Amino acid sequence: VRYGAGRRRFEPAPPATLYRATLRYDAERVRPLADYDPGRLRIGIAEARTVRVRGGPSELRLALGTGVPVELDLEFGAAQAELELGGLRLRRAAISTGASETRVRFSRPNSERCASFTLDLGAAAFRAYGLGHANIERLRVAGGLGDVVLDFGGEWRGDLDADIEMGLGSLTLRLPRGVGVRIVRSGALAAFDPEGLVKRGEGYYSPNWDTATYRASFRIAASLGSVQVRWIEPAGAPAP
Repeated sequence: VRYGAGRRRFEPAPPATLYRATLRYDAERVRPLADYDPGRLRIGIAEARTVRVRGGPSELRLALGTGVPVELDLEFGAAQAELELGGLRLRRAAISTGASETRVRFSRPNSERCASFTLDLGAAAFRAYGLGHANIERLRVAGGLGDVVLDFGGEWRGDLDADIEMGLGSLTLRLPRGVGVRIVRSGALAAFDPEGLVKRGEGYYSPNWDTATYRASFRIAASLGSVQVRWIEPAGAPAP
């Protein structure tokens, strides 16, 4: 999915639907893109030079089917994005944002193991909720200027390995009690609040690291800004 300026909304499709898309755009300045070959969908706009159309902002609404495995490659420009990915059979995802406000939610478990989940964030406000439901094996985050919140509530079914690089911005990790957590950080100029973690050698560990059923290992490189750890109840619903 390639989409520049405007609103974007993703959600699961009704049963027996492979995908359904609605685009609102300036026909004089951009060209819609909607191609489907067996197993591959390309959708968006061919050029993203406009930020508004007559009568209101441009908009993309995309519903994806929950009956087939999915690999997502999403590129967004400015404005807002609301992504509900809960219930998708997600095997891989890459999300790239510009100067945008993006909210990602997994309100239901992913029945597939997501081998990699990559976030490339520009000057953005980014929120992701229910990442425990996403069943991610490897998480990679590159953040520039912005405020990033990663909430790992939901149903855990495997370990998580995460690499996070932050520039000038803030990062908040919302971690469920019961999951073993290890954080190794670099970047002495970034403020770090390791709430509930104990320093062991070069890392910070939760008290249950050695006995937890599932573990999350974070390597965080932060230049300026702040890194905060906050704890949530393991059985609680993802935050709003």
